[in-house]
Amino acid sequence: MLTCFLFFLLTLWAAAQESAALKTAPNAINLPPDTAIVARLVAKFDSTRLQQGDRVEARITHDVKEGHQVVLPKGALVVGQVSHFIAPPPGVLYGVAINFDTVELKSGAAVSLHLELQAVAPPPVVSVNAITDQPYNGASHVRADEHGVETLTTASKGVFNFPDVILGLEVSNKGRTPLLSSQTQHIHLDKDSQVVFRVTHP
Repeated sequence: MLTCFLFFLLTLWAAAQESAALKTAPNAINLPPDTAIVARLVAKFDSTRLQQGDRVEARITHDVKEGHQVVLPKGALVVGQVSHFIAPPPGVLYGVAINFDTVELKSGAAVSLHLELQAVAPPPVVSVNAITDQPYNGASHVRADEHGVETLTTASKGVFNFPDVILGLEVSNKGRTPLLSSQTQHIHLDKDSQVVFRVTHP
């Protein structure tokens, strides 16, 4: 009788564990490869303060659609995790490898999605009227002044106004990992810096 009771308890425990795993495991989401996602960094990125395992978050600024269906809504979070650092001898590129593989929805649900970096730029700066020193109003397209950059779009590629930053990939037997590199050992991106991600296969 005792053996049967213990077996029953173990069965209940296993079922509970399986249920908890299903709740926490992210569901995969299907978007065509090369789908671009425009976002802004939630917090500043400072490579000198980061450690392995730290989260890097960017908030999606435009609905991501497939056809007429919204697959990822504006406001969802792209979540990355610092994988490791590449700290070579002086004169060789220093790098921070970041796995961007999760999107957290406003509901709290997490979906699995492998992303690479397509573009990065500082926060956009609204043009200022040279006479009134006030931002232009009603413009259909906000242009940057000499201190900023234009708003990135899904077509943007490369690095804008970060002369020391290089976008790259580290390719290994584990797959492709997005890489932020620099000839210096200090990569700094301000809060609200613009990021364009690209959907890829792991």
